Amino acid sequence: MTQPTRVDLLAQSIDLAVGVVGNVPVDQYRDPTPCAEFTVRDLANHIAMMILLTTDAGTKAAHDAGLHSADPMPFLAGHQEAEWAGLMADQARPAVRAWSEAAAWEGESTVGGPAMPAPALGGILIAEFAIHAWDMAVATGQPIGVPATLAEAAYDTFTREAPRMRGLGLLGEEVPQEADAPAFDRALGLTGRDPRWAPPTR
Repeated sequence: MTQPTRVDLLAQSIDLAVGVVGNVPVDQYRDPTPCAEFTVRDLANHIAMMILLTTDAGTKAAHDAGLHSADPMPFLAGHQEAEWAGLMADQARPAVRAWSEAAAWEGESTVGGPAMPAPALGGILIAEFAIHAWDMAVATGQPIGVPATLAEAAYDTFTREAPRMRGLGLLGEEVPQEADAPAFDRALGLTGRDPRWAPPTR
């Protein structure tokens, strides 16, 4: 069986996140998520921001610091929240296309903060979209199936990157998991998430 490439994994991860957003009814947009600072709406906007930053990072375009505080993202402004998922799907295609070029994985790139080796950043983006897909799914009561290769990629990435990211204040304290727990549960734990998180009873 052919193993997915890094580009395949990024496409899978973005599609997973956008697909979950697409199944969220707008009446859940004010609900909480596992990210304490985000409502469902905030998380959808954050995923939209990540899509734009992923495109810029892949093309080595100048970083737009304004995106980190935009609410909503420029391409969502003026549109009903019910339209957001479709707009995000449109923006996802250029993001994947950017990282389909070999040059995207060469040298350094950034989505804000210090530049870092592009392969490491690409790995983080793959993992982050998958993690946020889970955040959105559990917040809104959706089942989510993360492909095994994507789960392993997320776990491998956070095994390497979580200590540094935690030191920068980007992740919460690790939630320890059993050694034989599923790879994605261990990845979630490394990001400071409890794989058994559930929303409050509505």
